[in-house]
Amino acid sequence: MEGAKESRKSRRIAIGCRLAFFGEDDVEGEGEVLDLSFTGCMAKSESTVQPGLQMKVSLFLSDGHEWPVRVDEAIVRWARGGEFGVEFLAMRPPQLQRIQQFVIKTKPL
Repeated sequence: MEGAKESRKSRRIAIGCRLAFFGEDDVEGEGEVLDLSFTGCMAKSESTVQPGLQMKVSLFLSDGHEWPVRVDEAIVRWARGGEFGVEFLAMRPPQLQRIQQFVIKTKPL
């Protein structure tokens, strides 16, 4: 079947919201989210993170809620010069819905 194998990338949006993260071995820090999708984000931070680091992430979206979106489990997939990519592995459904609604309402990259 043609088209069955087409890989679909998640819609990504450019944003500049704050994020905080708490990882293994007492790694913690703050940074800025550069782009966001349903499945992860790219961020920059003065804290050094290594690929493979498991972390919890709080995203401070400008979506009218006072509290951040919490990602219970995420992993750093790559890191270069203060920027890094995070894949979201686990979060509660209401948290994912907030990210999805925010991404859908914002213009894609």
